[in-house]
Amino acid sequence: MRLREERREANQRRFQLANQRLHDFVAGQLPELAPVAFLCECADEECMGRVEVPLTQWEDVTQRPNHFLIIAGHPRIDGEQVVESLGRYEAVQKPDE
Repeated sequence: MRLREERREANQRRFQLANQRLHDFVAGQLPELAPVAFLCECADEECMGRVEVPLTQWEDVTQRPNHFLIIAGHPRIDGEQVVESLGRYEAVQKPDE
């Protein structure tokens, strides 16, 4: 069971890294409040969902350690807690490692 959780965590971090690359690519090229279609950073290894938020909103969530932006109600890893509701999306925090 632990191996599955580790795989799910690694997947979340890969999605967040891909989102960081997208952020870096579009930063300064869009109007401030233009939504960007980031990957959902939930624990579902097969999720293909998109979280459409302005760059600043994604930055606000992910600049905090162990925080991820997901579609509301999507799967979380054991111990993750919703720390902020953002309409159709949620900011979740992993337990401190």
